[in-house]
Amino acid sequence: MTTTTPDPISNNVERVLVRNTASGFEQGIAAVAGLLTCGPVGALASWGTIRGLQGKWAPWFIIGVPSAVVINVVNIAALGVLGSMVPESAPTPAPEVSSMERSFSSDLPSYNVSNTGGTTLVQKCQEIARAQSNLDFGKVLSLSYQVGADHDTPWNTDVDQDCATVGVDTY
Repeated sequence: MTTTTPDPISNNVERVLVRNTASGFEQGIAAVAGLLTCGPVGALASWGTIRGLQGKWAPWFIIGVPSAVVINVVNIAALGVLGSMVPESAPTPAPEVSSMERSFSSDLPSYNVSNTGGTTLVQKCQEIARAQSNLDFGKVLSLSYQVGADHDTPWNTDVDQDCATVGVDTY
């Protein structure tokens, strides 16, 4: 951006005032590049750097590459710290098996019993069916994960098929 301004020393003389700044478009491009490479912190750092360097892309790139590595290391470390703060849920105790369950338990596949000693596949499938009827999709996802993690189900079946093998309809 250039403009003329009167010379403060000489009368009737105008000088060209040159201001080198990054345009709004350049700042936006730099911020988007920072966001895509390093997340929100990278967007802020990238935007501030292009403004500080007055729109010069070569030094912005030279500064940005090592900065991206450092920012991503910090982001990953922060996620690791936050992930370690989540309390682990205690395993649910195995419930007592009723006489009715004992009578047909010989007909059920061996993976009905949990590897971790928790609830059986039948009980988890019944909970999935209840959660589906209540439209509690978070509970459905959680229980479906537990079915896959806690039971040695066949590798080529999905949770609905596994529940069907123990007599619970979750379709």
